[in-house]
Amino acid sequence: MSRVYWVKGRSTNIQKSLTAKIASILSLEEMADVVVPNRSLAIKANVSELGYGHALPPVAVTALFEQARERGATALVTDSGSLFKGPRFDGHGWTDSAIVQGFGIGDALDNQMMLAGGFTNEEGRFCPSDGDHLGGVELGSLILDISNLIVLSHITAHPLVGVAGAVYNLGMGLLTRTGKSRVHSCLELRFDENRCDGSRACLSYCPTGALSDDGSRVSFDPRICNGCLGCFMSCPKGAMSITPPGIAEFQESVAEAAAVVMKNLRGKAFFINFLNSVTPQSDDYPFSDIPFVPDLGILASADPVALDWVTWQVIQRSPGIPGSIAQDLNVLHEGSDKILAITGNTPARMLEYGEKMALGNTMCELLISE
Repeated sequence: MSRVYWVKGRSTNIQKSLTAKIASILSLEEMADVVVPNRSLAIKANVSELGYGHALPPVAVTALFEQARERGATALVTDSGSLFKGPRFDGHGWTDSAIVQGFGIGDALDNQMMLAGGFTNEEGRFCPSDGDHLGGVELGSLILDISNLIVLSHITAHPLVGVAGAVYNLGMGLLTRTGKSRVHSCLELRFDENRCDGSRACLSYCPTGALSDDGSRVSFDPRICNGCLGCFMSCPKGAMSITPPGIAEFQESVAEAAAVVMKNLRGKAFFINFLNSVTPQSDDYPFSDIPFVPDLGILASADPVALDWVTWQVIQRSPGIPGSIAQDLNVLHEGSDKILAITGNTPARMLEYGEKMALGNTMCELLISE
């Protein structure tokens, strides 16, 4: 049975600081197989979209990087670029975004921060899958070269998978742009002209030309849409919507891609979910609402399925924050499914399929540290 470790959110003295909490996670038994002297270690973090205001603090990534280095691992920090056009679309923009957000690439991270798919976000290899949907997926070249992996996930709600956590970050965050397009290919977007206010905020995010402007109005051509969701996330009036039939397949495809990553990883992986600023929008959005639950601490496990299942349950059993979207939707009380209320979806389908793909199991033991 997998073990999930919960380090509670409060820090009442120096021994419970963020860096101390990370040190306690690094001392876990499972970490001995991941942070190995003289072995390469990729730390998968999230460089959020510019404008998103509640990302994981760079100090958390830096602390883990430094402590892993102190234990002898050859550590680096990695991520993937965005599928939609934006500041993180290629290596140049992604690096600039990381610096703007406070990542000390040249100093604290010793210049060891790089895209998994290289400067173009397309350097990688197609790897076959045993699942029902993808046939295989393109993994970034970096993940094929390193030994071990730690996946850091800033937990948020997500419009398609319910919870953007370890499985989503593993399944989407180490793919090339082509690989992400393969996972997104099941999605179909619809454009409601009546809701469009003509702001044209969406146009700069579209990589295919599916959205265009003839000078008088915005038009949408679904035939060349790649389902990147840039328009969906940037439209201030919600004129873009996702048709329901593709959502179940998307959840399963994410889990399938995560299984491909694990199958091609040379060594071991460990997963850390940060529940310190849980917002209704994921890090890919160019804005963020305030958190809707209190700081719930850090959850960690070698099993991403168990970890995300516990993460979902912890959020569900937490009280909501007054004045947040939880109050708007009348789900402030403990036990209410805030994720379902906010997104219209839950991660259940993704986690069930993750079990089918032998990615992990929701049956687990929860170990709590105050």
